[in-house]
Amino acid sequence: MTALLKYCGNHSFEDIVVTSNSQAHYLGFVFAQSKRCVSPKEVANWLLKLKVTQKLVGVFVNASLLEIEDVIKHVPLDVIQCHGDETPEFITNLKNHLNKPVWKVIHHSEFGLAMMKKYSGLVDGFVVDSKVSSARGGTGVTFDWKAIPSYQRETLAQNVPCFIAGGINVNTIENLLHYEPIGIDLSSGIEEHGQKSAELRNQFETRLFR
Repeated sequence: MTALLKYCGNHSFEDIVVTSNSQAHYLGFVFAQSKRCVSPKEVANWLLKLKVTQKLVGVFVNASLLEIEDVIKHVPLDVIQCHGDETPEFITNLKNHLNKPVWKVIHHSEFGLAMMKKYSGLVDGFVVDSKVSSARGGTGVTFDWKAIPSYQRETLAQNVPCFIAGGINVNTIENLLHYEPIGIDLSSGIEEHGQKSAELRNQFETRLFR
C-alpha cells in the first residue's frame, strides 16, 4: 500500500505552488506560534489563486474551540490536527462541535504509547513526532524509529492511520520505508532556505513512490 503523504508547514503562496503540484494527499498549515505560522486570511487568499486538490490540515497548539472555529470561517479545513496538550475531553468537544476529523500528535517518549491509548476511539488519526526542547515539531530531528512498529500496532488496533514525522527527507526516507509507514508527514524535509523546493519534492517523491 502506498503511504499517505502530507506536506506541512506551508507558509507562502510559493510553498503551495510546490506542494499542490505533487503526489501528496494532504497539505498542512500551522495556525500556532511557529516560524511557519500563517494567518487564516492569507491562506484563504492563496487558495483563491490556485486550484488545490489535496485535503487541507490545520495545525493547532492548545487552541480554543473559538480560535479553531475562526480559522475554519476563512479556510475550508478537512482535518484538525491537535499538536499540543489537548485532553481527550477537549477532543470530544471539538469533534461534537465541528464534525470534522481530528488527528492528535504524540511526541515520542517512553510514555508515547500510553498517551496514544488515552485517545483510543476519539481521534481519526495520529502523528508521531519528535520533541526537541520547547519546539513542538518542524525541527528536522528524527525520533528512534525502532518504536514505529509499536505505534503502528496500536493505531491498527484503533483502526486509524499513523503518520510518522520528524527528520524525514531525501536522505532518510529509504530507512523509514523499511518500517512500511502508513503515513508520512514532513515540512523541512523538502525545504531549501526556508521555502518548499520543487527539486527536493521531486527527489523525495521519486524515492517514496518508486
